[in-house]
Amino acid sequence: MKYLLFSTTSLAMIGAHCLPASAQADSEAELRQSTVTVTVQKREENLRDVPVSVSVVDSELLNDLGLDEFSDLARYVPGFEVQEQSPNNPGFVIRGITSDSGEANIEPRIAIFQDGVSISRSRGSIVELFDIERVEVAKGPQPTLFGRGALIGGVNVIQAKPEFDFSGEVTAGIGNLSERYLDGYVTGPITDKLAFRVAGRLRERDGYVESLNPAEEDFNSQDMKAVRASLAFEASDQLRFDLIANYQKDNPSGTSFKSKAFDPLPGRSSDPWEPANLNTFGDFLGGKKLGLEREVRSVTLLTDWTINDTLSLTSISGWRDFDSLEVFDPDGFGLDLLIFGEDATGEQLSQEFRLNYDDGGRVRGFVGASYLDEEGSQYVPLTFDERAVQALLGGFLVAPDAPDASDFPAINLTAYQQSGGTLVVPLKPIHNEQFTNYGDTQAIDLFADATVSVTDRLDLTGGVRYTTEDKTSGLLVELLNGPSALTGAGLFVQPSGGLIERSETFDDVTWRAAAKFELTDTVNLFANYARGRRPEVITASASAPAAGFAILDAEIVDAYEAGVKGAFLNGDLNFDASVFYYDYSNFQSTQITDDGLIEPINAGDATADGFEAQANWFASDWLNVVASYGYNHARFDDEPGASFGGNKLRLSPDHKAALSARVLLLDEGFGSVTIVPSYTWQSEVFFDNSQRDLISQDAYGLFNLNVQLELENGFGIEAYVNNMFGEEYIIDAGNTGDGFGIPTFISGTPTLYGARLRKSF
Repeated sequence: MKYLLFSTTSLAMIGAHCLPASAQADSEAELRQSTVTVTVQKREENLRDVPVSVSVVDSELLNDLGLDEFSDLARYVPGFEVQEQSPNNPGFVIRGITSDSGEANIEPRIAIFQDGVSISRSRGSIVELFDIERVEVAKGPQPTLFGRGALIGGVNVIQAKPEFDFSGEVTAGIGNLSERYLDGYVTGPITDKLAFRVAGRLRERDGYVESLNPAEEDFNSQDMKAVRASLAFEASDQLRFDLIANYQKDNPSGTSFKSKAFDPLPGRSSDPWEPANLNTFGDFLGGKKLGLEREVRSVTLLTDWTINDTLSLTSISGWRDFDSLEVFDPDGFGLDLLIFGEDATGEQLSQEFRLNYDDGGRVRGFVGASYLDEEGSQYVPLTFDERAVQALLGGFLVAPDAPDASDFPAINLTAYQQSGGTLVVPLKPIHNEQFTNYGDTQAIDLFADATVSVTDRLDLTGGVRYTTEDKTSGLLVELLNGPSALTGAGLFVQPSGGLIERSETFDDVTWRAAAKFELTDTVNLFANYARGRRPEVITASASAPAAGFAILDAEIVDAYEAGVKGAFLNGDLNFDASVFYYDYSNFQSTQITDDGLIEPINAGDATADGFEAQANWFASDWLNVVASYGYNHARFDDEPGASFGGNKLRLSPDHKAALSARVLLLDEGFGSVTIVPSYTWQSEVFFDNSQRDLISQDAYGLFNLNVQLELENGFGIEAYVNNMFGEEYIIDAGNTGDGFGIPTFISGTPTLYGARLRKSF
């Protein structure tokens, strides 16, 4: 019986080629952990030997637990959270630090990679986790390993490559909410030097928040199609090329931004998981419905050249672009009040060369250089009914019921009153504004990293990276049908008088140092220090563009960590634990202006300290248990003038835990039957840095169950239930409506269930 459930921890991950559980008695020297191979340090290594906290999730774990998305995967990885409002609007969080900005001129904090190519831009960072080898999550600053965007960590999605032996697999499934699922791959040789691989996935599911508006689909649906084609050319035993092309299209229904203050219809519940009444109006964008239209395309060329016994050269060439248009109702109820959109685009070219050295003894490492050319834009159209806006801001709109906008006064009451009741200024049922921010970056990086075995048991590692970047930010703000009758100028934004731009050049140096000590043959101690950097931001406010551009200082973090990784009980128990402390300077956050616009600010300093522990216990041939716990105390410093002094960092629970097991119920000649129960839990989380109790989610847990039948003829049947007990929770709160005093809330997924049939060949 092949074991299929693997820990998601930095120690207790077992690779795809692990030994059968029954092989333990055959060779105590062959520990399960010895098969774990990762490339987080840009070379293949035993995971236990990496002096960095790394979590690894491979394809079999994804299948066992039914993890199709980053947000599902993150529940099982200590110190890692992913909030996904939609595929266009994710938030990646590592040990309390969130990367989720959609502006084209703001840099991510967490580096997301696909086969070594950065996909960190928020609107293009969500990719389908299909036909992959593994996902590596490195926690803590990784300046020399993941580069300029890895302020607090990096995530690398490593896709399956073409093989020279023919094989394939196809899976089809159905489930509740009209789920339709199709997945598969095929790989094999074309010639003795050329191999191919083609893979794809389709996931469709109706929305789980019912729409009370017949013109809109049920909200929070899934509609994803992804395909990948790749070629491998082995010119010789020393030289291999991999060419990979990816395409993904997402077209889900609208996100259920739902108001708690105003009922969707008289007598209908305002709870986020109950039916919603959301809408567009005013022929917005030519009659676009609520929802997302998103496409992501990429081409990657990987080159690996073994020059001689000590030197090798690696090249990673990448082109990538995305475009996404999302339409959403930010007020969260049926009144024709606000309707917003976001049209984001991005394109990048990147090249990295890395010369690797390994003398087979005491010294190994690399030197390299990389270049990135990136440009993007974020266009935001806004439509208001001025009658409803006046009613809201003037206190005439009283919860919980909202009448039609036509029932509100159709003149500017402030102007009328100030003129003594003689000046009549009609309000516009349709007032249109828009703003677009632009970002253009050219960055060059030079880096080096080396490990020296000082003794047979002690390794010391050091690395440094120099970065220089030329950045240009632009902003264009327009009033499309004249000034607002309410203000005489803009309502949400103010015109910029044309495109305004500013260019600057920045550079900096980041570094890391680490040590690993082999306490015994199966237990390692490690410690590391690293400095991470989020580049400077050139920003201007769309609500006050006349103030010009400001530069937010680079965000710096100094991170310290120490821990233990080991295998015990003759390899039946893998365990690791670590403690960490992070010190942040110039923390770049956001705040809502008096005009209701979300804009970046320097929020001062912050600190985080925590503890993580994980265990993977092979209790017997039929039972494996995996457990993890993470504690993270991440707070803004309480200092004079601090915007959020003493507050908890957003999207960061203090406590997080996961427990899962794989139980072999039956193993006979025809096949095997297993069950995989799992439970994940997190403590209270706040959704903005102001830490208001209203904008938070109390502690909650989710229970999932998978049942698998594997047959000897290559067929397999799986049944699953996610959120079995129907836990009601939210994944976000506040949002754009918060700027108008009407925060909105997004429901988490309800109970989902289904079945899948698989055939391998």
